[in-house]
Amino acid sequence: MNRALLAELQRRRVYPSITLLMNTSPGAMLSQAEMVTARRLAEHAARRLGGLSDDLRATLAGKLSDLIADQITERSSHALALCVSPDYVAAVRLGRTIEERVVIDETFATRDLVADLNRTALYRVVAVSERKVRLLVGDRAQLVEERTETWPMVRSEEQGEAFWTRDVTQSLRDEDNRNPLPTVIAGVVRTVRKTLVPELCNTVGFVPGNHDRTSWADLHDAAWPLVCDWLRADGSRAIEALARARSSARFAGGIDEIWPLANEGRVETLVVEDGYAVAVRIVDGQIQRADDREAPDVIDDIIDETIEAVLLRSGKAVIVADGELETHGRIAAVLRY
Repeated sequence: MNRALLAELQRRRVYPSITLLMNTSPGAMLSQAEMVTARRLAEHAARRLGGLSDDLRATLAGKLSDLIADQITERSSHALALCVSPDYVAAVRLGRTIEERVVIDETFATRDLVADLNRTALYRVVAVSERKVRLLVGDRAQLVEERTETWPMVRSEEQGEAFWTRDVTQSLRDEDNRNPLPTVIAGVVRTVRKTLVPELCNTVGFVPGNHDRTSWADLHDAAWPLVCDWLRADGSRAIEALARARSSARFAGGIDEIWPLANEGRVETLVVEDGYAVAVRIVDGQIQRADDREAPDVIDDIIDETIEAVLLRSGKAVIVADGELETHGRIAAVLRY
């Protein structure tokens, strides 16, 4: 899961957008039992498309069947999201177990993808020495070194310290502007201080020592625990931000209050409990709870829709453990104004 794919999925709006969500066994190809589950969920989706033309139903069923078949030879993670609409298909592997279900709406269901992205957090490692700077990008599973015209950067014999620092700084600024990520710095403290501008990166940790020749796997083992600490702190920071927002009248709590604010672009940070889901109808712009989440005029999960609305308007969404927001209706927000 990555931010570019999440943004692409959230950008698409067409009915029907089908999201099939199921758990899988990590590290192996789909088992026979998992294929049976995928086909069962696909059949369930087909039954819910009864109001469409026969041609469109057949097209969507065929796309979903082909997408399921494509997964047979792919190695699995903890869960799988299959996304199908009339003009788009995508398979997304998730690093966390989910509630198995089928969602059919005008948009793809991305709440589990947001939670997975928050948990996974792509991160960057910058390994700095006096003569070389390496750039690596990874997730919880692995770290891979960038090998491009720019990276790794190697200092020439003629390049003075001031010019070397300037070139490294500019290259890292360009990289961070293109793809802002939490960053772990690896290197000898004295060399890092000479080579990097302190405020250059969103630094979340430091691995001491010379790492010119350190393997990708060893750098991952050293850096990932630091990223995990940062991730755990992200939820705590969000809760603290809610407390500050209350004192400055920039707080909203409960889905009824937050839903219209999210669509107005007023939500800066949305904080949601992991297991919170609500099926609703929208009547005259107001939320009405619905008992039958599979009815044609029902939004399967208004929480998913709210997350998407916030992210599409350049806000941030943080998923926290169930019970963290019990006094706030299980969903709360820091408002821009």
